[in-house]
Amino acid sequence: MMKKFLLAQVLFFMCWLSASACFAQDPNLHIYLAFGQSNMAGQSPITKKDLVPKPRFLVLRTAAHSGQNIGEFYPAVPPLAHSGTRIGILDFFGRAMVDALPDSIKVAVASVALGGQSIDMFDKDRYQEYVQNATSTGTQWWVPYFEEYGSNPYKRLIEVGKIAKTKGVIKGILFHQGEADAYREDWPTRVRKVYDDLMTDLQLDSTKVPFLMGEYVSTEEGGQMGWRNSRVAEVASTIPNGHVVSSKKCPAIYEPLAILHFSREGYEILGKRYAALMLRLLDKPSEPRKKVSRRSSITMQLSGRDFEVSGAPAEARISLYDMQGHLLGVFGSKGGILPRAAMGRILAVVELPRSRRVLTKFMFFVD
Repeated sequence: MMKKFLLAQVLFFMCWLSASACFAQDPNLHIYLAFGQSNMAGQSPITKKDLVPKPRFLVLRTAAHSGQNIGEFYPAVPPLAHSGTRIGILDFFGRAMVDALPDSIKVAVASVALGGQSIDMFDKDRYQEYVQNATSTGTQWWVPYFEEYGSNPYKRLIEVGKIAKTKGVIKGILFHQGEADAYREDWPTRVRKVYDDLMTDLQLDSTKVPFLMGEYVSTEEGGQMGWRNSRVAEVASTIPNGHVVSSKKCPAIYEPLAILHFSREGYEILGKRYAALMLRLLDKPSEPRKKVSRRSSITMQLSGRDFEVSGAPAEARISLYDMQGHLLGVFGSKGGILPRAAMGRILAVVELPRSRRVLTKFMFFVD
């Protein structure tokens, strides 16, 4: 046991020396900014093996805890965000990245994540009003962690982002959020605003900095938010260099009140998927997306239990959902006959299967 402890201490010291060497801008120091809710923070318990540092995997501290300072690099051992975070997406993302990249490359993550919070928490123009309302009407367990980010999560993300640019190269932004905004129709617009603010305030080139958005726990895994995964794809389709990370077959934690969080296995699968997608995108500049809108040209008509869609491209697919998020059926671009289970309010999502880009949606009622 003592030998294992000493080995862990030696590894930590060697990684600390590596981290401390990042004084001047290093093109081989790849840095990833991350923000979002509890799934980005991580909800799986920390084990002893998680505390053994991985060579070349670093954390750029966004909150002062564990005897470490904001804005400095350290070996990436949990918690990676505020002091209450546990194991999550980033832990497995970073380890997978250094395993896949050459030994000359170091990978660092800088995470500002806070459970249970709306996208407005990260909106520099809305966060003050949001915090005032949240603290006066809801629980306040999150306030100490909010304060660890200087009581301004967006500002802290910008601060460490600017440090990242002087020390290395920001290679991407990782995002997982939206459970708190389940019924906010303008959530895609609000996410896009935060994205635009980030790119402007950090002077980042969208063609060189991918924005990766993770899906929620899927309906197949029992997730209450699985029905919203089409909205994740919708947002990604509006963001230059935006991409979706699938949560398919990522197991969840079965909690008493709701199934919203991934299990350790789920985080590992999802984190590795973030990494696999980022590895494919590295050093492959994205062409700026053309602003093409098909929404106004796609129409739907309902006659009895037949629904007909006009104007959708031939490769489009139409997915039908009930209001609990259950998938009722998938159809071709022309529509078809409603399944027997389709009753009450139904949501039809028209999307392109390869890019998962949402073209339009229809809401209708079936007697």
